[in-house]
Amino acid sequence: MIKTYLKKLWRWRILIIIALAIMTSIGTTVALAYSQQVVVQASVLNIRKGPGLAYDVSAQVKRGQKLTVISKRNEWYQVRISNNQVGWVASWLVKNTEVSATSYQVARVDSNNTPIYLTNSESSVKMGLLQAGKSVTILYTNGSWYQIKHNDSVAWVKRNAVHVTGTIDASAQTEPQNTQTTTQTATKSSEVVLVKTNNTHLRQQPNSSATVVANLAANTKLTYVKTVNQWYQVKTSTGQTGYVASWVVSLQNKSTNNTTTPKVASNLAESTIVLDAGHGGTDSGALSQSDYYEKTYTLQIAKVVASHLRAAGANVIMTRSSDSTMNLSSRATVSNNQNADAFISIHLDSADSHSGATGITTYYYNKNRDTKLATSLNTQLAGLPLKNRGLEFGNFEVLRDNQRPSVLLELGYINNNSDFSYIRSTAYQTEVASAIVNGLTAYFK
Repeated sequence: MIKTYLKKLWRWRILIIIALAIMTSIGTTVALAYSQQVVVQASVLNIRKGPGLAYDVSAQVKRGQKLTVISKRNEWYQVRISNNQVGWVASWLVKNTEVSATSYQVARVDSNNTPIYLTNSESSVKMGLLQAGKSVTILYTNGSWYQIKHNDSVAWVKRNAVHVTGTIDASAQTEPQNTQTTTQTATKSSEVVLVKTNNTHLRQQPNSSATVVANLAANTKLTYVKTVNQWYQVKTSTGQTGYVASWVVSLQNKSTNNTTTPKVASNLAESTIVLDAGHGGTDSGALSQSDYYEKTYTLQIAKVVASHLRAAGANVIMTRSSDSTMNLSSRATVSNNQNADAFISIHLDSADSHSGATGITTYYYNKNRDTKLATSLNTQLAGLPLKNRGLEFGNFEVLRDNQRPSVLLELGYINNNSDFSYIRSTAYQTEVASAIVNGLTAYFK
C-alpha cells in the first residue's frame, strides 16, 4: 500500500515538474516575442563604441534603417548592427516609437569553462569561457543556441549549457530571432544597390551566419527588392536572389547614375546641450532703464538658441521653458543628471549706473573642464555688434555645482539703452543663436 502511494506521489511530482518546465518555456517564448526596434532619422548615423561623444565611431547606418535596441544609458541606445556587432546611437536621432519596457530573461551557467562563441556555431571563434553560476542576459534564441550580452558586444552559448532563472534584466529590451522586420520604401524602387568592395558576400538569408551563395565584385550593380532588418534583399543580373549587408554597399539612382552620399550626422547632432535661461518666476533678475525684466529676455534668447540647435540635430534640454522659479542648485543638477556635453547659462548684465558699461562676457569656473568650451563660444560671440569683454573666471553656483563643461554668458547690459536695443531685437537674438551653434560645432570637432 505504501509502495503504491509512493509511486503515485512520484508520478505527480514528475507531472508537476514537466508542467512547470512547459510554463517556463512558454513564458520565455513570450518574453522573447517582442520587437524592440528604432528607425534611423539622420541621413547617416554614427554608431559609437560607447554611450557618448567621447567614444570612437565604429560604423555608420543610413536613414530609414531599423536597429534593434539592446539597452539604454544616458539617452543613448545600445543597438545591434549585425548578428554579432553592437554599438551605441543617440536616441534623439532615431524614431523610437517601437521601444517598450519589456525586459530580457537572465540565465545562469551550469558548468565551469563553458565556451561562448562569435556566432552560433561551435566551429566559430571562441570569445571566452564562463564559470559556473555566472549570470548572462539572453537576447534571443536560434535553435539550440542563445545569444547573450557579452561586455559591450554579444556572444553565443549552447542552450543546454545554461538554465533560465526567471529573473529579468530590466536594463534592456527584447528582440525576437524568429520575427523579421521588413521595410520597403517607395524611394528604393528608383535605386539599385552598388557593391563597394571585392568579395562582398551575397547570402541566402539576412544574417552573417547564413550560407554564402555568391561573392560579388566591386562596382557590381544589384536590383533592390526590400530591406529586412539591416540587410538588403537584392537580385543579380542573372536573376539570383539573396541578401547583402547594408553597411557594406551603397545606393545608386537608376536614372542619374549618381551614388547616394548622404551627410554624416555631426558631433553637434549627437550632443546633449542644457540651456539655462537665467532667473525666472519670482526672481526677475536685472532691470532695464524702462523697467523690463532680465528674466523675460534670457528666456526669449534661450528659446531662439534652442530652436537653432535642434535644427542642427542636437538634443536640447532647457532648465526652464516658461516664467517659472527655479533655484540655482537644481539647474546644475539637470546638467549633471543628463550627462550634458555642454551647459550654457544665459544672462544679461547690469552696471551700477545707467549706461555705465557695455558688452558681452563669457564666464567659466573650472579652468581644465570649461576653458575650451568658453573659448570656442567667445570666439564666435566676438562677431556680434556689442563689445566683446572676453573670458573671465566666474564663481557662480550654476557653474560651481556643475560636473559638466559649462559657461555663463552675459549677452549685453540690460540697463544700457544701446545694448538693450540689441538685446530685445529678433535679429540680435538670431545672431546670438548662430554664434552659439558655430561655437559648439567648433568645440565638438
